[in-house]
Amino acid sequence: MKIASLRHAGSLAALLAAGLLSVSFDTASTPVYLLQRVVEFYRSSQPEVSYLHLDQDAYAAGETLWFKAYLLDARAHQPDSLSKVLYVDVVAPDRQVLFKRTLALTDGQAAGDIVLPDTLTSGVYTLRAYTSWMRNNDEGLFFTRRIPIWQASAPSWGDDTPASRRALLAVRANRAIKAAAKPDVQFFPEGGELVAGLATLVGVKATDASGHGLAVQGSIFDGTRREVARFSTPALGMTSINLTPQAGQKYRAEVELPDGSTVGYQLPTVQATGWGLNVREIGDEFRVFVRRAGGTTPEPLQLVAHVRSKAVYAADGRVGPGETFFAAIPKSQAPAGVLHITLFDGTSTPQAERLVFVPETRPLQVRLRPDKATYGPRQLVNLEVEVTTADGRPAPAELSLAVANTAGLPAGAGDATTVRAHLLLTSELRGYVENPAYYLQPRTPQIQQALDNLLLTQGWSRFTWQQVLAPVSPAAEYLHPLERSLTLSGQLMRLNNKPVPAGELSIMFGTDLNVVQLKADAEGRFLLTGFEGLDTTHVVVQGLTPKGNSQTQVRINELWPAPAERWRPLAPLPPAEVTAPAVVAYGQRSRRQQLLEQQFRPDATSGIVLRNVDIKGKRTPVRSPFSLPPGRTQVLKASDLPSVASYRNVFEMLQSRFAGVEVYPSGNSYAVVMRGVTGLGGSVPPVFVLDGVLLTDSDILLSVSPITVDRIEVLKGPPPPMYAGSLGGMKSGVVAIFTKQGISDNPNSNTPGAIARRLPAYHRAREFYAPRYDTNRQPDKPDPRATTLYWQPRLTVPASGRARVSFYTADQAGAFRASVEGVSLAGQPATAEAALSVAAQP
Repeated sequence: MKIASLRHAGSLAALLAAGLLSVSFDTASTPVYLLQRVVEFYRSSQPEVSYLHLDQDAYAAGETLWFKAYLLDARAHQPDSLSKVLYVDVVAPDRQVLFKRTLALTDGQAAGDIVLPDTLTSGVYTLRAYTSWMRNNDEGLFFTRRIPIWQASAPSWGDDTPASRRALLAVRANRAIKAAAKPDVQFFPEGGELVAGLATLVGVKATDASGHGLAVQGSIFDGTRREVARFSTPALGMTSINLTPQAGQKYRAEVELPDGSTVGYQLPTVQATGWGLNVREIGDEFRVFVRRAGGTTPEPLQLVAHVRSKAVYAADGRVGPGETFFAAIPKSQAPAGVLHITLFDGTSTPQAERLVFVPETRPLQVRLRPDKATYGPRQLVNLEVEVTTADGRPAPAELSLAVANTAGLPAGAGDATTVRAHLLLTSELRGYVENPAYYLQPRTPQIQQALDNLLLTQGWSRFTWQQVLAPVSPAAEYLHPLERSLTLSGQLMRLNNKPVPAGELSIMFGTDLNVVQLKADAEGRFLLTGFEGLDTTHVVVQGLTPKGNSQTQVRINELWPAPAERWRPLAPLPPAEVTAPAVVAYGQRSRRQQLLEQQFRPDATSGIVLRNVDIKGKRTPVRSPFSLPPGRTQVLKASDLPSVASYRNVFEMLQSRFAGVEVYPSGNSYAVVMRGVTGLGGSVPPVFVLDGVLLTDSDILLSVSPITVDRIEVLKGPPPPMYAGSLGGMKSGVVAIFTKQGISDNPNSNTPGAIARRLPAYHRAREFYAPRYDTNRQPDKPDPRATTLYWQPRLTVPASGRARVSFYTADQAGAFRASVEGVSLAGQPATAEAALSVAAQP
């Protein structure tokens, strides 16, 4: 092997010592400049990373999912000081967002809970956590975790369900499982391409439609049907093979799938010319080899490497035919995480990339010590938590603690992950990673190889080089705001879907109907900040063109994005496991706990749904926040009219129904006059309001169908302060029309120029039920904690590095696992586990 001479190569330690990274360059022809742009990208875009620590790995319908949310700066993993609002939701297997939580963050942390109704069907649900700011990039950067939820009780078919019906349901379930197991086998050349004559490593990834790995085996053949390689994948579905592609050959793999069938897959096309990038982890360094196929003279190249925003390595040189450019990157110069190595040609165009993993060399030492190995029912447990650096110095940290029964539900269909696995690995990768915690177990040759295979076949998601090298920061084009409080944002469009530059917007919100006037920007976009989020806020937005035309449409940036179209279908939970003894036993414990909570703690978080309850009594009507003041207001309910469908429009409904209100045809529309109220020019029209939205043109009411009207309210005399003067000039009263559904939340609502929304209140997390017992007195209520024994979402470890947690065991005997997760104030992940046992009452 001939090693090419290096014109410039060096570690970032030397570059930093020379001050090169602080120097401005006029050209992008140096690797140092490329790394400067990476650092600048992180500085300007200020990326965030979220994580949720859960009390359990799987749940039964009816239980409460307790979680602790962390929001961190993606650069150094320190508590984020930017976004103050975090959104958490649960997505059902059919892609519907079922449960939503809006959390106010304090020091990058928040606690939450989600009650899972006992009516949920068994399936794999997805938990997501993200900020508005994170939505400006790929959804793959959201924290996501698959959570199995079991209808954990033996199915009760009833005597009226025939055997044929049961058989049909079973067949459908099996078909769904097989459909979700549809295999996909892909091949990923190291660096990005197969180049003729350049030996390389090819990653193999076999998955079902849900993204779970498949154990397969196969062979690769060239165009002459000559076998050139064989491979087999383990349960996680990934492996790698050595291959030297030849010019003019087309390679094809024949793969034997788990069901015994054989399927053919094409490998990527072999390129006649190109670059080869190979990286090998040898001891304490990564060795990089660069080769070039094609051409007759040496070609310039640049090589850069970074972990998140930390510049690690920069080198440039030349490589000619038959030569190899070599570089060594010491692990000691890189922080723990995904090392992103990129090869550029002489024009600073990226040609090949490789991801490798830098393990933690000095991880936090976290110890979790119970004061006993075994406890009795309702006995005091003292847990000591100690956090130190690798050299034994105390490390302050923010943690959360869960103590759960080890006899839990099957969690294999979900994801095993930790804060360490997410921060150091999956938060930087594109696509779904199955069981991330597996790859960060104590390093063995098997684990190390599996991790390298993962990074061969998984893409980088944080940015593209086109974004980094663009003349303008990507943050300048972000559509979603950085939220320090709840916001309302969107875009004002014409009916032909073109933006309305400098459009006028009236925004009404709150029980007092505060009115704010805004002007849209050149692209029709608008932003209103400062909502407190303490209570649900009703907001109505009306948009006009600069000339006052209401033929517009208001598009609101939805707070809860639907899953992307590439969302993978999730395989259902195996029907046979629903009746497995362990699942049935857990279901019985869980249901007993829920019933006891319902009986003895009326404010409990049980998800039991009450059925067949007859409630007698008169229902108090809910008053709309946009209703006119009572007393002076006349109200006509559509239900009191003999035949609403016989009216052609709302104006006909008004005729002869209100004292002192005259309605008569005027051209192609109608005029409405309040008798006894005149201005200098004679009679003046009233203010018209539709579902709380002020209408600048009453003709809009001609498009409202009478059968959709719930009631009409009429107020004679001066309008209330919320409407007075809002449209300019004197008005003689208010005519308010309320439809049965209100203005639609659908962005495609056909109400011209108006839209309504409900901004959610911040979620108020409930306190986990953890009674304290006096040994001298026995309480008369049962203690139902059989699944999660204790949950402490905010466990602060002070500067001493030590903290103590105390709680009592319950009535349930069994083995329990205590686990803490969190982050030190220096940004290092912290995890630890301990076992404790509760003995049965003698």
